[in-house]
Amino acid sequence: MVQVLIQKPSRIHNLSYVFLGYYLSLLITFDLNLSYEQRIAFIATFGSFVGTLIYYIKPIERTISLYFRLSKKNVTYPEEPYEELSFPVFRSEILYSRYLQDERTIINGTFFLSVGILTSHKLLESTGLSNLYWYLQIFAVALVCIGIWDIRILIKRKMPILDFLFNYYNVSKNIPVLIRAIESKDWIQAEKITEREPELIDPSLYATYYLPKPTKGICLKCRRIEEGDYCIECGERIIKTCPACKTAVLRQDDKAYPTFCRYCGKKIEVEGKT
Repeated sequence: MVQVLIQKPSRIHNLSYVFLGYYLSLLITFDLNLSYEQRIAFIATFGSFVGTLIYYIKPIERTISLYFRLSKKNVTYPEEPYEELSFPVFRSEILYSRYLQDERTIINGTFFLSVGILTSHKLLESTGLSNLYWYLQIFAVALVCIGIWDIRILIKRKMPILDFLFNYYNVSKNIPVLIRAIESKDWIQAEKITEREPELIDPSLYATYYLPKPTKGICLKCRRIEEGDYCIECGERIIKTCPACKTAVLRQDDKAYPTFCRYCGKKIEVEGKT
């Protein structure tokens, strides 16, 4: 069933909710004294309602989204100094993107099939196959473990790649090739593509590559903010970039005299001096 769901995720994925609803309503009929016609009518009516309800609730996806919120890992956006180039991206929204459609299909398929197996005792009794229930329980537990493992891979391996895609969609030059890798489900290649631009992940590197060159610096002797290359009061060289990480210590609108670098935390001092 899981492999079948992979083939046409856009249709079978949605229908799987309805099939689960029909199946659950079928199990209820075993406890009711209904004729054949009444049973069919009950399954058709109640099953459609339950299936549609499950479809809109999306219990598996909402559980994953709840994990993002409780673990405070839901909001992802570039940190300072380039947050103005982007807006917050929520992993709970990325989860529903078309790039994870197959993954959601597989995960839902494993859990839905597990629910079907674990609730199949009365169905097996009616067909004289109740002796198989114990083996099916083991199979259902294995499916649950597979589903949990797939969720772990999605969160730990695939979600960071999509974070990169949506955060730097208008910045990274590798977005077109990254999208092709994701659409072809080549996650290994997609991960390597994101590693080509470490400056987008490291704020200090981003400042070096993308932000405008600083026009102001600081004189460590006079404790003044100055323009130019040398202090007009004492003639000392103006420090414009952090000696440790090479990012600008001041920007156009900076007025406060910094003692430590905002990006690496090192004390700002002339190289070779203490």
